[in-house]
Amino acid sequence: MKERFTVIASSLGDYFGVGYNTVEERFSFDLGEEEQVFDEESQDRLDLGIALENGCMDYFEKKMGIVIDERNSETKVILDGKLKCKRDGRTFIDGIETGWENKYSNSSSSKFTENMGYYLQCQAYMLAWDLDQWVLAGMQNGKPAYKLIKRNEEVIKDIITVVDKVANILMGIEDIEDYCWDIVDKYSKQVRLKTLDDEDVEDEDKELLLRLGELKTQKSLIDKEIDELSEYIKANFDDSQYTDGVYKYTVTTSEGRKSFDIDTFSIEHPTIDLSKYYKSGNTFKTIRCTKVRRKEEK
Repeated sequence: MKERFTVIASSLGDYFGVGYNTVEERFSFDLGEEEQVFDEESQDRLDLGIALENGCMDYFEKKMGIVIDERNSETKVILDGKLKCKRDGRTFIDGIETGWENKYSNSSSSKFTENMGYYLQCQAYMLAWDLDQWVLAGMQNGKPAYKLIKRNEEVIKDIITVVDKVANILMGIEDIEDYCWDIVDKYSKQVRLKTLDDEDVEDEDKELLLRLGELKTQKSLIDKEIDELSEYIKANFDDSQYTDGVYKYTVTTSEGRKSFDIDTFSIEHPTIDLSKYYKSGNTFKTIRCTKVRRKEEK
């Protein structure tokens, strides 16, 4: 339980049921009950998106003949300290002051300009800066994407309601069952979680779910032990192949993967040949464990 809680505008999608996490998962993260962990690919995408921000804004300045200023320079906390907003920049479209939000996506199946979570984020920013329009722009699967979003008072009203409710729940003033699920239902097709005590959950189904949970727990513990053993072996064994007659153990030192030098790229113009911005990572070891095929198994 927290004495005070501030909702980050970028997490509004989760609380409306249209984000990458469920409503329940977001509450669990923000209550400290569960740690939010990003896999390497997701973290790389986030880091790259941040690094590309200035380059993207430079591109749209040149393409649209505008100036995008006040870049990453201002954060506002509104609604009595319950909502925190940080804009990427500001410009003028048709003479109207307009906020700017950058995004990056390598997805070819969905457009970030149509992402409801990002839409809610921009509406929250319009509330914070008292503006009537906001640009959502950036790179979509290697191509520029742009959308001008207009202020929506009905959506902003829902944001205020949700933020107040979230803060109260996280501070222990209200219970999650009292959450504004009607608003979630309006924006999302997300299915509410049922507890195993619900009458419409059959006993056999409960047993199957509980068994699955037990197996997942066991797998997590086993995976952790495998990781620890693997790290020890990589640190203490020379590159070679070993066998006990059942398994073959291969220890290999490999060259580090090539990664995007985002620090250099954020300074240089993106139209320059990108090949010189790639650098090799440090060497690393791997260990593979494969079952030995015996003659009778062939």
